[in-house]
Amino acid sequence: MSDFADALAVLQFGDSFFPSGAVSFSWGLEGLSDNGVVTSADEVRGFVIGQLRARWAEFDRPVVVAAHRARVDLDEVSAIDAQVEMQSPCAELRSASRRMGEAMLSVFARLGIGEADAYRERAKRGDAFGHLPAMQGYLWGRAGLGEHDAVALSAHTFSTGLLGAGIRLGCLSHIDAQQILIEAREVAVRLAALPVPPTAELSAYAIEAEITVMQHANNSLKVFAN
Repeated sequence: MSDFADALAVLQFGDSFFPSGAVSFSWGLEGLSDNGVVTSADEVRGFVIGQLRARWAEFDRPVVVAAHRARVDLDEVSAIDAQVEMQSPCAELRSASRRMGEAMLSVFARLGIGEADAYRERAKRGDAFGHLPAMQGYLWGRAGLGEHDAVALSAHTFSTGLLGAGIRLGCLSHIDAQQILIEAREVAVRLAALPVPPTAELSAYAIEAEITVMQHANNSLKVFAN
């Protein structure tokens, strides 16, 4: 792809107009808001930046990179996918990752991009899980995006998903979200420059968010699925 075509593809896949399913999930933010832990724009900023450092940089990012590099080998992508399943102890977050990955697979299959339909069949048979970061690296790679663009798109959608949840919860305004996104972008650039750990060394330290997600599952009144 040309630089211009790459830019257009990144804009398409990263736009809220693209049916990614992200609007259904807050990744713990709703529970933290309900508990009075995150209720302001500054607290949302801290949560987003913290999640980039504690989750995205050492978990999502290496999975995206590995799946992107393995994009022509469905068996290797499946192995990376299985690693995500094994290292995702929180059942609610594990389920959300699968659901969003399935949403991506469904859209890309209908668009006829790569072998999305073949991988989707693997997941339906129980031979794969379809976790979100693995599907991002695999599908964006098969769509022609380069590795750096895939990593950037992963950081962007990670951040905007959390910020969008914060807006819907009334914690911040759209302008607040854009200001936070500028800082998140700068942080993501620095994190993306770090060495990429192998998938055997995935790590995430977001205990408070994970506990909140598990508690949130029992709430009868909620806006988001997690």
